[in-house]
Amino acid sequence: MKPNNEEKLLSEFPANSYAEWKAAAEALLKGAPFEKKLLTRTPEGITLQPIYNASDIEGIDAVNSLPGADGNLRGTRAIGYRGEPWEIAQELPFGEPTAFNSALQESLYRGQSALNVTLDIATLNGSDPDEAPTGEVGACGLSLSCLEDIQAAFRDVMPEAVSFHLQGGCSGLALGALFETWLDGQEVLNKDAVKGSLGIDPLGILAASGTLPTSLEQAYTEMAAAAKACLKERPGFRAVGASGLPYHQAGASAVEELACLLATGLAYLRVLQDKGLSIDEAAAQIRFTVSLGGNFFMELAKLRAFRVLWARIVTELGGSNEAAKALVHGRTGLFNKTRLDPYVNMLRTTTEALCGVTGGVDSLCVGAFDECIRTPDSFSARIARNTQVILQEECELTAVADPAGGSWFVEKLTDELGRAAWSAFQDIEKDGGMFESLSNGKLQKCFADTFTQKSKLLAQRRSSLIGTNQYPNATEKPLETRPVDYSAVQSRRARALGNVRLSDTEESDQTVMNALGALTDADPGQWLDICKKAFAAGASLGEVTKALRGKAGEAPTIEQLPSLRLAAPYETLREASRKYAAENGHGPKLFLVNLGALRRHKLRADFTRGFFETGGFEVVYPKGFDESAAAIEALKESGAKAAILCGHDDDYAEKAVDFFKALKDAVPGLHLMLAGDPGDKADAFTQAGMDGFISIKSNNYETNAALLKKLGVL
Repeated sequence: MKPNNEEKLLSEFPANSYAEWKAAAEALLKGAPFEKKLLTRTPEGITLQPIYNASDIEGIDAVNSLPGADGNLRGTRAIGYRGEPWEIAQELPFGEPTAFNSALQESLYRGQSALNVTLDIATLNGSDPDEAPTGEVGACGLSLSCLEDIQAAFRDVMPEAVSFHLQGGCSGLALGALFETWLDGQEVLNKDAVKGSLGIDPLGILAASGTLPTSLEQAYTEMAAAAKACLKERPGFRAVGASGLPYHQAGASAVEELACLLATGLAYLRVLQDKGLSIDEAAAQIRFTVSLGGNFFMELAKLRAFRVLWARIVTELGGSNEAAKALVHGRTGLFNKTRLDPYVNMLRTTTEALCGVTGGVDSLCVGAFDECIRTPDSFSARIARNTQVILQEECELTAVADPAGGSWFVEKLTDELGRAAWSAFQDIEKDGGMFESLSNGKLQKCFADTFTQKSKLLAQRRSSLIGTNQYPNATEKPLETRPVDYSAVQSRRARALGNVRLSDTEESDQTVMNALGALTDADPGQWLDICKKAFAAGASLGEVTKALRGKAGEAPTIEQLPSLRLAAPYETLREASRKYAAENGHGPKLFLVNLGALRRHKLRADFTRGFFETGGFEVVYPKGFDESAAAIEALKESGAKAAILCGHDDDYAEKAVDFFKALKDAVPGLHLMLAGDPGDKADAFTQAGMDGFISIKSNNYETNAALLKKLGVL
């Protein structure tokens, strides 16, 4: 029967009230506290409710906004991705220009729409390959030292067809000049159509590395000079970057990352304004990078809240609505990626990519599933890239503007997260700003405390990393690491630069010397043009950087933020067990003393097997035993030096004491445990030979580590 326009669908079913739902939920909990079982406290300090309804968003005015308006909660464009989809901006982690170009050509042919150029440590420091310390050339990104390098790296790329995003760090001005020199040699019909960014982010580099290759004032002066040059010569380019990745990788919560992004962005606005840019010009020069972690809804809310908070800062400083629109690049993080069961990382990055797109990023990089193990190969790069292609081409995510908008949960979480982040941002400002908070170590302590909290939740298995602390793959074979010979890379790169220098003419050498000499005393407004003249004549990045920073002051030093992965402690356990297995022909063994019929011991035996396989134990899982003699015989045959009694509570009351005594007497040095909390029988079981027990409340990591140490594995 087709309802008429006045008839409400399913109107014959009356809506239940929240009180009725809660009563039904409490009945199912069978006396367990509602608040303890169904409310979830996050590392951000936000309590998640089990359900949300319309009353939860009362008073939140932003939920009535529209995409492209009213603080940009629902995105900066009115039609979302309908007009233009997000940029597929995959990183290509290849150190040598020719290898980079080969990977780039394949990626562009197969769906990538923007260059996202990570640079090696030497390039970020402005060092030439023949002068950089061993291990810095080709490490973490592309090595660029001269015009020939960028020509080789960008060979056959059409400048107007793709965006160029250079993660320039503290070398963005010189790299921008190198890029402009390359661009001058290309056939470009409309240079104003060339889009991209230079990613100058001195505070991000300082946080990640603990120091800068120059003084902070020099870095700021170069940043402002690059920004002014972009405004004048390259309107489609943004000079400044502000990245949340260093804070995410140090263990920061979503609140803390947001606060750091806001404080960094504000610091850069102030610098640019102090050096002559208007608020609108300054805001239009910043491109933000936001990490995408594993908590889908929290990360989604983070993107939405950030746009609102940034708009608030810009408008408070007098900026226009257009200038208040943040340009956001999303990048899947490494914090929750694992070396164990690494193919699960594909699933993690898929949900993170979906989160980024649903949250409205302007560009996106999906990390390869094996990037925390080795340099990604063509297979892992293709899977990561195609994750985005599928989201664009098959999932219809470009058809709806802000698909998450209107969800009571998402709107409430966005509001709560935004308020918490704004408060944390104000604390940084009260401390003197981002640089001061990094210098005095307050942020480092905050991140360390948050990381400790997250690690504790993982160790207690109150949070999960599949394949690591839950559902481990006991038969897993590690991926081949394929280490890079960075010494050989440096030799090749130094030789290539040497060949370029040998080919220079006396006239070009003189031009380089004149340009470098002029650079030392030039006004910052002239730096870009002088750098371009030097590069065109054959100067190297190192030569230009030295001249540019000849009079720079002392470089700042802070406590470096660590780059952490949550799974690393478990990976240490499993690697020790793997090494033990290679030396002994079997892993560290744990024998399950299963009592009675399968149905009486299976629940605890299965729990125990999963509990200890997370530490790399080889768990021996026999049929049930009715008598201790049979268990002793099977235990001796297994060769295990540790065992755990698994069964029903009734069987423990009847048989545990006898089994403990018999097993201890028969196998000297045996470490013997119980699966389940012994309760008031703990003393009796301990006297009989029980060395400990595990339960749902046990610390999984600490228990595994302690037993591995006892068995001589760690």
